[in-house]
Amino acid sequence: MFSAFSFGKIIKTILPGAILTAALLLLAEGLWGIWRPAEGFLLGKIPKDWITSFSAALIPVSLILGFFLNTIAWMILNSLVRARSDLEIKQTVYGQLREKLNENLAADAAAYFSKPGAACVLDPFPRPPTLEYYYLPVVTLTNLNYLWESYFCWYEFDINSAAALILSLPASVFLLWVKFRHTRFLLVGLILLLLAVICALYKMLTSAAVKNLVSYEKNLMLLITGALASAAKNVPPPAPGGAAKTGP
Repeated sequence: MFSAFSFGKIIKTILPGAILTAALLLLAEGLWGIWRPAEGFLLGKIPKDWITSFSAALIPVSLILGFFLNTIAWMILNSLVRARSDLEIKQTVYGQLREKLNENLAADAAAYFSKPGAACVLDPFPRPPTLEYYYLPVVTLTNLNYLWESYFCWYEFDINSAAALILSLPASVFLLWVKFRHTRFLLVGLILLLLAVICALYKMLTSAAVKNLVSYEKNLMLLITGALASAAKNVPPPAPGGAAKTGP
């Protein structure tokens, strides 16, 4: 179970979770500012003896919120990013390569599940299937994990961080309103600046997510094709009479 975790998978979870944790602290500061406006910042009230324990407690909180963010991102953002990625890949030779690999998958599935004397009719996949699992018998886990860590973990880090920024926006605006609500001009300026920064970061992160996913899919096609070609070269030649040679 624990062997499935890696540095990349932890980073893609805990750092976006830390953004949402910071948003919750901003929300708490805003609520404190309304309840006790004359007592300064809430975090300043933490005793010095508690700072280390408080900081350590933020780590599991960030992990938990990171898993929550990952779920939100996969429910909302993942399909949008994949649609953009598929569109980019479809316009290249990698799109043709993926179609050919999908055809092999469909043909093998139809041959395996067909009933005697009747052809098996399989409905088309609603979206391109996950080819790495179908071709796993010919792709080594070491190579697949290397590709996963190089691109896919960074893809998830990007979309998780984008989701964290969007979810943290209300808490940030609320804190600005609490602290500067009596200075309308400054409040409006700070909110507009905050929106501009978050929108720019969101655009950058989603664009990076698309690029990482496109790179992952392209290199996955090359990895599968290379594994199939290597496996075909290692197939022993057929023995005389048409039977495959199975022994020395």
